[in-house]
Amino acid sequence: MEDSTTSNLAKILSNIDSAREMEEYMELPKVENTFQSFPDYFRSLDAVQEMDSGELIRNSGLERSYYYQVMKGTRRPGRDKVLRLCLAAGLNLKETTRALELSGNAVLYPRKRRDIILTVAVNQMADVDDTNLLLFKYGEKPLG
Repeated sequence: MEDSTTSNLAKILSNIDSAREMEEYMELPKVENTFQSFPDYFRSLDAVQEMDSGELIRNSGLERSYYYQVMKGTRRPGRDKVLRLCLAAGLNLKETTRALELSGNAVLYPRKRRDIILTVAVNQMADVDDTNLLLFKYGEKPLG
């Protein structure tokens, strides 16, 4: 159990068929340690690991220094900044929701017009520019 990626843990878990094995699995430190911060969670995602920082910064439209402050944990990103990073990395809705939660921001709410548009953009794996165009088309404020 050297590698703790989610896919490897899922493979191990798929072969567990007894309560004893389940209990042993749950006692592993890698399973008990959940992400407590947005930067740790964000950096752990496969889509983010496949991109270099420069590409992520360009795709998100964030200032380089701001990005590094967020990743070091010295700056707390606002909701729109987190959404920009998630869109830039091509994260799915579940990953985006968790990123918003860990960053201390509100998750996308299915009764708010702007959030509906943002949810569809995430589901379509739209980039930041296309998302802003979609928001503009429906008279909503673009991502800040």
